[in-house]
Amino acid sequence: MQKLAGRNSGALLRHARLFSKPPESHKAKEARKSPMSRKKPTRRVPAAGCTRGPFLPTMRAVRSMRPGLPTRRHLGAAAAVLGFALQEAHAAGGHHAVDDAAILEPGQCQVETWADRERGGGRALVHLGSACRIGPLELGLNLDRTRWSGSDAAVSGGPQVKWAAPLTESLSVGVVVSAAWQDTRPRFAGSAVVFPVTWQPAEGLAVHMNLGRDFRRQGPDLPRSGAALEWTTTPHWSLVAERFRESDAGFWRLGARYAVTDALSVDLSQARAVAGGAPAWWTVGLNWAFQR
Repeated sequence: MQKLAGRNSGALLRHARLFSKPPESHKAKEARKSPMSRKKPTRRVPAAGCTRGPFLPTMRAVRSMRPGLPTRRHLGAAAAVLGFALQEAHAAGGHHAVDDAAILEPGQCQVETWADRERGGGRALVHLGSACRIGPLELGLNLDRTRWSGSDAAVSGGPQVKWAAPLTESLSVGVVVSAAWQDTRPRFAGSAVVFPVTWQPAEGLAVHMNLGRDFRRQGPDLPRSGAALEWTTTPHWSLVAERFRESDAGFWRLGARYAVTDALSVDLSQARAVAGGAPAWWTVGLNWAFQR
């Protein structure tokens, strides 16, 4: 399935044909080209979020720890968790938690930003991330600022490296490694590694699966996993449903993406905890891809 200049895709090599075919026009070749070889404005992720991303921790992780971390000391603990989840949110592109096995095209860069707000106004987050394709890798940098009602804000950020390649025309794999630092002590929050797999069973349909682990500076290491279904309904609209687990808690998300142009897209989604107890949250995002 195609990526809106993102989902979170690169010019990936295709397998050689084992049989000959009649000559095709350039337009026909482009029409049948694997969507995983082109990156649209990102779902990623990137991701997730950040993400979408397999990498800075996420807001979901913080929600599972509280509500109501009022003091700077508690903010430090929350930021340590955020340090992994947020950077990773470039999953499948944009703010989504489940990442895809695709990267940007050679010479392409991408900027993502989104705002995340908890129902009731208890927590708000602003994310800014950028990434560029350098050789076979996608190198990114993420920055997140989170504020809880009646308390100080926490800032976290860090680098992210992603690699992806196709196994067949419909199946691709990848790996994402990230690290996070925060504005409270300890400065280093931790790191994370995620292995994304993307399968395209039909035109306009993609299944993304993630398996990874968070290595936290404070607290035990924790596994992370997730699965997402992405459906491109029209050239401009795509829908995403995902179920993921982070920081020992399960979450689900439903969202939509509108491609304003081939390089610019807008995201909207709602996410909530599977078991309840934590408020739901809405996210609005903007993704822009361009050539260097």
